[in-house]
Amino acid sequence: MTNDMLRNMYKGRPPPLPPHLDDDDDDDSTEGGDTFDSHSSSSFLNPSPAVHPSKLRQGGGGGGLNSASNRYAPLEWNTFFQEKRSVTVLGQEAEGEADITFTVYETKGKPGAPVFVMHHGAGLAALSFALTAREIRKLVGDEVGVLSYDARGHGETTSGDEHNLSLTRLAKDLENVIHAVYGQHPPDIILVGHSMGGAVVSEAASQGMIPNLIGVAVLDIVEGVAIETLSYLHGWLERRPVNFRSLDKVVQWSIKSGTIRNIESARVSYPPLAKLVNGSTLENPCYGWRTDLAASEQYWKEWFTGLTEKFLSCRAGKLLILAGTDRLDKDMTIAQMQGKFQMLVFPNSGHCVQEDDPERMARELVAFWKRNERLVLPPKPHSIHA
Repeated sequence: MTNDMLRNMYKGRPPPLPPHLDDDDDDDSTEGGDTFDSHSSSSFLNPSPAVHPSKLRQGGGGGGLNSASNRYAPLEWNTFFQEKRSVTVLGQEAEGEADITFTVYETKGKPGAPVFVMHHGAGLAALSFALTAREIRKLVGDEVGVLSYDARGHGETTSGDEHNLSLTRLAKDLENVIHAVYGQHPPDIILVGHSMGGAVVSEAASQGMIPNLIGVAVLDIVEGVAIETLSYLHGWLERRPVNFRSLDKVVQWSIKSGTIRNIESARVSYPPLAKLVNGSTLENPCYGWRTDLAASEQYWKEWFTGLTEKFLSCRAGKLLILAGTDRLDKDMTIAQMQGKFQMLVFPNSGHCVQEDDPERMARELVAFWKRNERLVLPPKPHSIHA
């Protein structure tokens, strides 16, 4: 994608929403007067054009989706995962590392079953994979497990060193979480990373940090285009609302801005992205963003530099899922034509492909696992001696 195309795409964004959204759930017009174009594509770091919820997929996440009063009401995690727990990793004092307690969501498979380990994108959280996890369970039951966790500085994960979002640190965190949950002998692992998470899983896989790795799936991120769009991220952050009166309003913004196209997913994935600001109370709430993306600017370019080489060098099955073919840069186009990885396009999704179309995402991830699962041969029969 050329710089001119990117510039034009950003100029076409809807105007910024006010700091507090109006109570206009039933308004038939979209914010800014834009309408939904199912053929338009959003950049890696920019949401889709604004879209009214009535034009969106409304999943069945509990009754009342057609009611304006609870259309955007948050959903609990336990509809989508079996277990939520805290996993503490002790820091190395000699290296000046702080302890970190990760919030982990897990749906367990049967003993020895392979596991999808999910890593979310920058500014998001583990529950961006909630609907995909549920759909995987529907498809294959306990034949495979799913684990998704909040990265440092995101969601409910806590640490004294939350702002260290270097690629090396995030990849080490991924290794530490897998070791803490599964010990020295983990099951077969399929890494799935969305956006920044795609860079993290590619880094960890290319460095041989994950034992028993059989597959790496990267969702809607390619090195060339990602680096080109970084210069526009400041503008998007400045246009984003700063405060919300309720978590419902956080969900509403994610839908009306076009960031998420699936209301049910937004209702579970977006509440963890906000926190009560200082001086705010539950009786008189004011919510702000949990993650300060602007503070991580020093790491933005590092996340994606070398991503192509790292992804292609992974000694495991490789899958790239994109929301549009315009995401491909020259190097990845050549590699795709040479058959070095499998590529799929989800044309009806925005950047958060796992949220917008979780049913297809689950099907494709299960198929990817099946293509790359280890062949277990039956034991040889004992030889019979005369």
